[in-house]
Amino acid sequence: MTVTQESADVVVVGCGVVGATIAYLLATEGLDVLILESESIGRGATGHGHGIISLIGKDFRPGSHLRLGVASERMYREFCERVLEDGGIDPLYHELPGISYAVVEDEARIFRDFMARDDARALIEMRWIDVDEAREIEPRLTADAIGGVLHHHGQVDAYRLALAAVAAVERRGGRMVTAEATGLIREGNRVVGVRHQHGTIGCAHVVIAAGAWTSPAADWLGIPIPVRPLHGEVLHAKLPGEPIRAFVLTALHGPILPRRDGILMVGSIGGVTMSGMDVDAKHAFDPLDSSPPDFDEQPREESRDLMIERAVRVMPALADATLIAHLAGVRPLSADRMPLIGPVPGLDGAWLATGHGTKGIHLAPVTAKIIADLIVRGETDPDLPLEEFRPERFAPAGVG
Repeated sequence: MTVTQESADVVVVGCGVVGATIAYLLATEGLDVLILESESIGRGATGHGHGIISLIGKDFRPGSHLRLGVASERMYREFCERVLEDGGIDPLYHELPGISYAVVEDEARIFRDFMARDDARALIEMRWIDVDEAREIEPRLTADAIGGVLHHHGQVDAYRLALAAVAAVERRGGRMVTAEATGLIREGNRVVGVRHQHGTIGCAHVVIAAGAWTSPAADWLGIPIPVRPLHGEVLHAKLPGEPIRAFVLTALHGPILPRRDGILMVGSIGGVTMSGMDVDAKHAFDPLDSSPPDFDEQPREESRDLMIERAVRVMPALADATLIAHLAGVRPLSADRMPLIGPVPGLDGAWLATGHGTKGIHLAPVTAKIIADLIVRGETDPDLPLEEFRPERFAPAGVG
C-alpha cells in the first residue's frame, strides 16, 4: 500500500453536517482545508435526521443551551443561501408555521412547562393555540387533541447541506480524503499533523467532528470524550392531496415534517433505552460508563409499525400515505446532553465539535461559526454562549 503525505492548514475529521459546515467556514476564511472522512459524506446522523430547526420542548436545556439553539436558528436562512451560492447545491431550506401539537395531557404539560420557562419567553415568539386554530392552519390534524404551541420553524435537508458545503470547500481549493483517522502527530503540546490508515497530513489545526464515532479520539487527545451513539429512525412518505401547511411536532407521537421537495418525514424512534420516542429515552448517561457503545444502524419492523401508529393518531389522513423509505442511524449523545465545542485543553491546535445529540443539524451553523472564529481570530461573538460547552468540563482536574 502506498503511504501518502499531505499538508493543510486545517484537517477536519468527519464529514457530517457539523464537520462539513466547519470546513466550509474555514475555507471561506482563506485557509487550506482538508476533510478526512472514513466512509462518505453525511453517512451518520446527517443522512437520516429530520432537519427541523425547532426549539419547543425538551431538547434544549435552560440557559446557554437554548441560547445556542436560538442563535443557530437565526443564522440558518442566510447560511443556506451562502452555501447554495458557493457550493451550487440547494439544501432545500424552507420555513413554515410550526405546531407543537398535544394530543395527550403529557404532551400538553411538556409544552406548557417549556412556555413557562423565563429563557423561552424572553427568546422565542410563541403562543398557545386551541385545536380549532391548529386545524385552521392544517385541517388534517386530529380534532381529538388538547391544543399546541404555534411557532415559526425552518427545515433543511442536512445531507444536501453537507454536500453543498463540501462542494464549496473544493471550489476554494480544499479537498476530501476518504480514510480513517488513526491518531495525531505532536510536537510538545501542539498538534502538527494527523495520521490515517494510508499516510499522514501535516497541519496546524485539527477539528474532531466525527459525531457518534468521536470517542476513540480520547486516546489521541488525552481527555475523556463521553459521547455515545443514540439510535434513531425515521420514515419518508408521500401523502396524496395538498401539501402539509405546517411542521407538526409532538412530544410523544413523533413529528410530521414536509420537506420542500414534498417528501414527508414522519416519526421518530430512538434512545439509549429503545423505549420508543426520543423523549421517552434516558438522554443522559454516566460519563464513566465503559460498556461497549451500540452502533445500531438497522431499521426495525416494530419501530416502523410504532411510528405509523403514532403518526396516524396525530394526522389520520396519513393512513393513506405511501411509505417510500425507512432510515436508521445514530446521533452523538454526550453525557450531559450538551455539545462539546471548543479547544482541547492542554493540546494547542486541537478542537472538538461533537456531542450535539438530536440537535446536530440545528446547531451546525453556530458550531461552525464558533470553531472558525476561534481558529482564525482567537475569539468569537461575545453574545454566543460558549463556556458551558467547552470540552474541558469533562477533563480531569489539572489538565490544560
